[in-house]
Amino acid sequence: MNTTEVLNTPGYYYAIAYALSVLVITCTNERKIGRWKLAAVSCVQFALLLFFMTATDGVRRELFLPSMVVIVGLILGGIYICNDFSPREAGFYCVKAFINGEFAASLCWQIYYYMTNARGMHGEFWRWAELIVVYAVIFTILALIELSLKKDLEEIHITRRELLVVIIIATSVFAMSNLSYLDQDGLFSGSFVMDIFIIRTLVDLSGIAVLYAYHVQVKEIQIRFEKDTLRNIMEMQYKNYQLSKENIDMVNQKYHDLKHQINLLKTQSYAQAGKSTSYLEKMEREIRVYETQNKTGNPILDAVLTNKALLCQNKEIELKFIVDGGALSFMEDMDVSALFGNMLDNAIESAQKQQEKQKRLIWLYVTREKQFVRIRTENYCDEKIQFKNGMPVTTKKDRRLHGYGMKSIKSTVEKYNGSVVAAQENNWFELKILLPAAM
Repeated sequence: MNTTEVLNTPGYYYAIAYALSVLVITCTNERKIGRWKLAAVSCVQFALLLFFMTATDGVRRELFLPSMVVIVGLILGGIYICNDFSPREAGFYCVKAFINGEFAASLCWQIYYYMTNARGMHGEFWRWAELIVVYAVIFTILALIELSLKKDLEEIHITRRELLVVIIIATSVFAMSNLSYLDQDGLFSGSFVMDIFIIRTLVDLSGIAVLYAYHVQVKEIQIRFEKDTLRNIMEMQYKNYQLSKENIDMVNQKYHDLKHQINLLKTQSYAQAGKSTSYLEKMEREIRVYETQNKTGNPILDAVLTNKALLCQNKEIELKFIVDGGALSFMEDMDVSALFGNMLDNAIESAQKQQEKQKRLIWLYVTREKQFVRIRTENYCDEKIQFKNGMPVTTKKDRRLHGYGMKSIKSTVEKYNGSVVAAQENNWFELKILLPAAM
């Protein structure tokens, strides 16, 4: 085996490595196609990669980079078709899949070269046995790493800057690892076959380490951002509750004083013959109605409901509720205000989009059933909603800056070891929460 043959790693090594890299990314992230379609797309992608890599095996230097652009395009296309990624996220994972494939093919061919020359293991059997074992080990490890990166963060959102960073890293890694292949007499090229192998493999391995380290950094930044955002949302809802409570207390005081004034006027009217008290009695009945409304047994929830009821009145939305506020006694004040504030805010935002006023209706239920508390909101919604893992997905363009109301709801429910699920049926959106009553 001469130097040229050694350096020219067979095209099918790369085709298999690239296809497996894409499969690892696809299977460890959220897919938008089923298993059978995934299998079909993977087979087509592998066939295209195998055909192209075989046809361009040993291509001239002038065609080397254009060939790599086509290969990257095939990898990117496979990832974007199979996964629920934005274009930037697909590009981010494409870069990782490409470098992973480069490393796997380089290491596998290096090991085969060592086994052939140092151990005398010739023949197709040893070649394919070594390929299967090496690829199985490499891509199992990569799959485990990808799964570990999914912990604490369901999905990662990539900005343009982050995508540009990984592209620069991958370009630098690819250029350094292929210097010896393109120019064996260059300043940074190796003089011997094993030197070239070591340079290529180690540079690719370093590239993988840098890319995954950067992935971890991006993940940590996003986790901190989400935690800060959720905390700010909870604090904002609690401040709204406090402000509403102060306003409600002030109004209650005024109504209390007014009630006594009406009683005094009624007494004076009775004392003066011919004076009618019907108007005063009507005012008194209206005050009594006000005194009995929004008394759920939980003062925090009372304030939230009063505040949202006034908001609904301004937006011509009808808010109805059947609530046992006492069932929420085990929850902290801030959690109650955040949970119901976000639930009703989302329902109000959806209801106000309805053109017909009779469809602007929101129902809220809080009931105790044995050792559990059931919470449910319902509102009419003729907009088609997409769901992911039982939760609605924001329809706003920048998903990184939206959808935190639902995330706050889910975070609060999980704090109390509960479960939350959403659904839409016959243009009615329903959000259901189940909480253990005893903590």
